[in-house]
Amino acid sequence: HDWSNQHKKAAVMKIPIDSRTQGLAAAVACCLLACVSCAKEAPPTPEPTVRAIRLFEVGSENLLSQREYPGQITAATEAQVSFEVSGRILDLPVGQGQRVRQGDLLARLDPSDYQARLDASTAQRNAALADYERFEELLAKDAVSQRDFESRKRNWEVAEANLRIEQKNLADTNLHAPFAGRVARTYVERYQNVKAQEPVLLLQDDLHLEIDVSLPEAALLQIGRSTDLQTLNRLLNPVVSISSLPPDTTFPARLKELATAADPTTRTFEATFAFAAPSEVLILPGMTALVRMRATIDELGAGIAVPASSTVIDAGGASSVWRVDRDTMEVHRVAVELGELSGDSVVVERGLEPGDLIAASGANQLREGMQVRSSETP
Repeated sequence: HDWSNQHKKAAVMKIPIDSRTQGLAAAVACCLLACVSCAKEAPPTPEPTVRAIRLFEVGSENLLSQREYPGQITAATEAQVSFEVSGRILDLPVGQGQRVRQGDLLARLDPSDYQARLDASTAQRNAALADYERFEELLAKDAVSQRDFESRKRNWEVAEANLRIEQKNLADTNLHAPFAGRVARTYVERYQNVKAQEPVLLLQDDLHLEIDVSLPEAALLQIGRSTDLQTLNRLLNPVVSISSLPPDTTFPARLKELATAADPTTRTFEATFAFAAPSEVLILPGMTALVRMRATIDELGAGIAVPASSTVIDAGGASSVWRVDRDTMEVHRVAVELGELSGDSVVVERGLEPGDLIAASGANQLREGMQVRSSETP
């Protein structure tokens, strides 16, 4: 019993604490409190991801129904130039690709034979004229009959006509440009013999270009009943895009002719669009191009055109777009009814209103309520 009491006293004996021991105890206590505090603190909530996308405003200037039709560029004026007479080419002062003005000399035949014929015809005309004048004086004196006088008169008229023919033949040994343009191709060489009407060169007016395209029935139905070219140009606002240039490089065009009778084979209608050759690039006849016809939806009544990349089609075939709330910049799915697809645009017939802001890119990566921002702003 005494032994156990002694041990109890020893167990409750106070240990002396100096200042050094007290500091160590305080540090240990702080560490324990910090660990407890970290254990109880919740992990930080990650900030919502804001996806950068391309935005598109419904009804803006860029929202135009656009259709593309391929064709080949031709010169507004083109001619295979040839001599009216035959002969040997003595001079060919122009070459392929050279620009010429109206009236410039393109080629010249050897004029020797035609000059000799003109000289002979001139002599015959002079003789016939002298004979006619002599008989005219004799007729006034009743020395010859009226019949003899009329015969001399006809001889002089025939000789005069033959002289004019030979004068023209000699002049036709010089081939002049009927209009200003570019020598696209030459078919002959110097000192070569050519026949009358045989093509010598191809001359094209490459400053005024055209492109012929075939329009399907659906395009004409969308245009409406108007066939006035001025009205159609205002509605369609056509432009030409050259295949070898970037797609965004376009040139204004105008509808020049529109056939109202369909091709019996293709059941399409031929349309001719004219445009001026730009000065900054070389566009030549024969190049391939596209005619893009754009028209405001209100005027053509065909729906609202949006980028095809803005639409989403689910497994069930339902179509939708992501409409952006301008205040919160959150996206919300909107069901739409799609119409005709043309190029990189598609017509939305129901579901959108002019002024709506929609996502034009990354539509498949968006989710309901996701925040977005315009990729065009830093």
